[in-house]
Amino acid sequence: NVTFSGNFATWGGGMLNYNNSNPTLTNATFSGNIADNGGGIFNETSSPILRQVNFTTNRGVNAGGGMYNYAGSHPQLTDVNFTGNTATNGGGMRNHVGNNRPQLNRVTFTANRATYAGGMSNDNSAPQLTNVTFSGNVADAEGGGMHNYQSSPDLLNVTFSGNSATNYGGGMENSYGSSPTLTNVTFSGNSAIFGGGMCNYSSSSPKLTNV
Repeated sequence: NVTFSGNFATWGGGMLNYNNSNPTLTNATFSGNIADNGGGIFNETSSPILRQVNFTTNRGVNAGGGMYNYAGSHPQLTDVNFTGNTATNGGGMRNHVGNNRPQLNRVTFTANRATYAGGMSNDNSAPQLTNVTFSGNVADAEGGGMHNYQSSPDLLNVTFSGNSATNYGGGMENSYGSSPTLTNVTFSGNSAIFGGGMCNYSSSSPKLTNV
């Protein structure tokens, strides 16, 4: 068991992975770490493997409270929990620029908070989510569970429950040409002024099957 707790940095409060650095983490905890970007972990052009890892109450002052993936980072996450993390953009996770394609299986985003994207923020990225739950995440502006900007994530067996946004997209917001694919996805008890479950605007075209 490895614990990263109460660490501070500009990039990657708990851990920074840079330039094709791909560590494997099993049974690890990131708690109470703070950074401008990537309170728990910041990945730049790196693809770590995480199994049974918890991100709790980390803070990204700008973005990525739990994890920030940048410039072609494709981490693999299995049995990972993001709980109570905060940021301005992407309380739980921020995927930003470079067609980041993280793979998430059996991952939870619970009670994370941000101005934009309480749970997950995607910008020019295409994460793959299987058996993932977004529950009780809060966005003070847009995208309580997930916010997509020019992004097309692939979601299979995903639940959005009890997430909220002050303005747009309590469960999910899709903007500026985002085309996520949703299969066997549930939206329940989410809230916002515009689009409690989902809000689509500016040429966004999600594909929904068994939703």
